[in-house]
Amino acid sequence: MKHKHQIRFAIYLVVGAGLLVAVLAVSLDYILPDATPGINFVQLLIMAFGLLTAAIAWQLRRPAMRKKLAGAMRQPIAAGILIALLTLVALEIVLSFFDVATYFPRSLPESQVTLAPWFVCEAQGCHYVYDEALAACEKGILSRRVCTVNRQGYANAQDFIAPDTYDNTLRVLALGDSFTFGYSADLGKSYVEFLESQFPGSEIWNVGISGTGTNQALAAFKHFSLQLRPQLTTLAFVNNDFEDNLSGVDSRFRVLTAHGNEAGLRTHQFDTWGNVYEVDRQSVMRYFKLASDPPRNGFEYGLGITRLGTLTLKLRDSLGTLFGQLWKKKIAVTKAYLADLRDLTGARDSALLVLIVPRRGDLDAPSDEYLAALELLEELGIPYLNPTHLLDASADFAIPPDEHWNSAGHQKVGAYLSDCVAVFNESRDLSQCEGVVVGGDRQP
Repeated sequence: MKHKHQIRFAIYLVVGAGLLVAVLAVSLDYILPDATPGINFVQLLIMAFGLLTAAIAWQLRRPAMRKKLAGAMRQPIAAGILIALLTLVALEIVLSFFDVATYFPRSLPESQVTLAPWFVCEAQGCHYVYDEALAACEKGILSRRVCTVNRQGYANAQDFIAPDTYDNTLRVLALGDSFTFGYSADLGKSYVEFLESQFPGSEIWNVGISGTGTNQALAAFKHFSLQLRPQLTTLAFVNNDFEDNLSGVDSRFRVLTAHGNEAGLRTHQFDTWGNVYEVDRQSVMRYFKLASDPPRNGFEYGLGITRLGTLTLKLRDSLGTLFGQLWKKKIAVTKAYLADLRDLTGARDSALLVLIVPRRGDLDAPSDEYLAALELLEELGIPYLNPTHLLDASADFAIPPDEHWNSAGHQKVGAYLSDCVAVFNESRDLSQCEGVVVGGDRQP
């Protein structure tokens, strides 16, 4: 009889402990000093664990239920499941005790950035909105080159207007990202502006936009080429284009930080396995301060705010790095965009010339992306000009960590490109340009 009373007392004790755990889970926001209001996924798990424990213990008041449990525990599978669950709970507690960081933060700060109305991405690709950009410049929010965009939203002193006579005018359409935009060059000193200075009376249209890839270049060419009919189309190809090409042009947007800086973000994310997924803008903006990508769904978030789940996600990332298809996907996607641009420029009677953009480190130790770009262009038979041998790591690049060319670097590249354009203007044949590589053969 005494033994039965002891069992009952132990059962009631477990019921009380389970209910206490559930109550504590709900009350964490009032107990922890840095917690935020609202019940998160971890709290729900703890509360469910407490209530389940209390419910099971309450059922065990009856001797018949205790006999059933004892019989079930004699089964290896049931015993194994129970031991595994208890082990997982114990591991989570141990990892929490050692304060192992979670994959995702359990509480997010309020967004410290605001959506920039002066930048849009649409059918023609990404560009600035003239009126909005001008208003931001007048308020001192934007400055420098952004404040010189034309009415189409690109870094041009003149609006894009098709010439009256196409046959007698040299027409060049410059595609690219921040290098083409002239991000780090003084006004009037970018390589495109140098090209303009060498061919007065010609039409040279700069549609380069910072933070974009080859997909942006393709979209811009599709939009402008029918009206402007460029004889020559140049594309500045940068190492990070491989990564930029995984995100659709329509996924990009700009924000203004609390410190008054403009930053580019994207709603298309990708993992180490090469999977591309989409998240909403608000999530991207909230995670911006944390310098991490937001979760793709609630299940991943639930895993990522637990310690054991964090280890699982990190293992997934590590395996993706070893066995994933991310690099192969970057190559395949970029190759497809380059091939489409090659075919479309040919169909619209515009010669295509790619300008390789080396980073500082590529001068001494070419990166995998740099070498892959050369290989792709030669495989696709796209003529390219490589100014790497002209540049000096200390004299022609901006102050680290900025990897852009400074004004001196832009001027060197501009002169190199201008010599080729002059030959093309006379012969309409890029293969006659000194330094141009076509299909792996450097021209004399």
